[in-house]
Amino acid sequence: MNARIADYDVFPSVVKSGENVEISIKPRGDHAKFDDAVEYVIKFVPMECCNVEYELSRFEGNFNTQSVKSKNGSITFTYCFAEEQEWSVVIQGKNSQQNKVFHIYSVFPDLYAKKAYKGDFHVHSNRSDGNEEPGVVVANYRKAGFDFMAITDHHRWRPSKEAIDKYKNVDIDLKLFLGEEVHVPGNYIHVVNFGGKFSVNELYENNKEKIDAEVSEKARNISVPDGINALEYSYRKWIAENIRKGEGLSILVHPFWIWCDEYNIQTKMTDYLFETNCFDAFELLGGQTTKENNMQVALYGEQRAKGRIIPIVGSSDSHGTEPPVWFNVVKTILFSEDLEFENIYKNIKELHSVAVETAGGESYRVDGPYRMVKYAMFLLENYFPRHDELCIEEGILMKNYICGDEEAKTQLSQHSGRTKKYAAQFFGH
Repeated sequence: MNARIADYDVFPSVVKSGENVEISIKPRGDHAKFDDAVEYVIKFVPMECCNVEYELSRFEGNFNTQSVKSKNGSITFTYCFAEEQEWSVVIQGKNSQQNKVFHIYSVFPDLYAKKAYKGDFHVHSNRSDGNEEPGVVVANYRKAGFDFMAITDHHRWRPSKEAIDKYKNVDIDLKLFLGEEVHVPGNYIHVVNFGGKFSVNELYENNKEKIDAEVSEKARNISVPDGINALEYSYRKWIAENIRKGEGLSILVHPFWIWCDEYNIQTKMTDYLFETNCFDAFELLGGQTTKENNMQVALYGEQRAKGRIIPIVGSSDSHGTEPPVWFNVVKTILFSEDLEFENIYKNIKELHSVAVETAGGESYRVDGPYRMVKYAMFLLENYFPRHDELCIEEGILMKNYICGDEEAKTQLSQHSGRTKKYAAQFFGH
């Protein structure tokens, strides 16, 4: 966390474009106070809305400015931020040592109505091939700053319910959903069922002969392009249809995962799945090597160039949190009104999400629609560092609670709502 984020509250940092808004910049500690005896000049620098005339005038010092004095070490000002973009707010004192730069993001009303949430749609526990029990996995996710997630174990839906039940009698701000990774009829098909109210794996296992016969019949009676296996496509379609029947989100995952020395999904099949909108969303980035994720991003770009609308998520495919096995490497930033499933589903389908990757200690990369990417990058620098810091103790207490600490329940209730309060201040609502 850089000093600017650690030392100051800038509320709100996200504003509605075209409206006057009052911004307060308050120090977090005496060392960061502004000098009440100094008259400061605030310079407003738009990062995108520049043109030749503006560019020439900036060399003459013709920025929009305000003069202001601090009160009790804090500065408050009112300004109308135009368009949808990031702004540098430069506060200049008597000398360069007193200069400070803050950042504001102005958004159009549709995006202003939403907040940002960090989530993972694809996570494993030791109920399949992960390292820890479901309750510990989700505690460690909260400790890492996640707002929502689902356990999606191989062939198993019930571990996700187990995780939810572990915390049903305690106040936590991590939103947990039902989920599973579906493998029907065999392990070569991988589809994530996020939020589904019943298990598609169990539905198949309990009715295997009947379903196999029905899917085989459909495969014989459909027309698919050359090179597409009709039976495989029919199983994938059956999975997607039953996830929707369970009111879940169906996610096409890791097509370029290298498994048994070949890609998990034939590229022609992946293209046809996009063409027919078989699944609700695409796991653009997953818990894989940079090469595999790079292939998926390239394919996504090609699909978009064809005019196809592809909702995306980023998921870790985590198989362990202590020590991490893909844990916290890839995630989704979702822009939504709240974390009710209906709004998660709606906003993913409306392309209000990005996939974020931090691999090998590198800085983050963000992929998705351009409008969402640039906003997410602002938030990764200015919002999530403090947000994630607020989650650490809650995650620790969650693990203590399921490990039998009787005081943790009371302590969790005292922590409840901290990230929501911070989000309301940062986003201005």
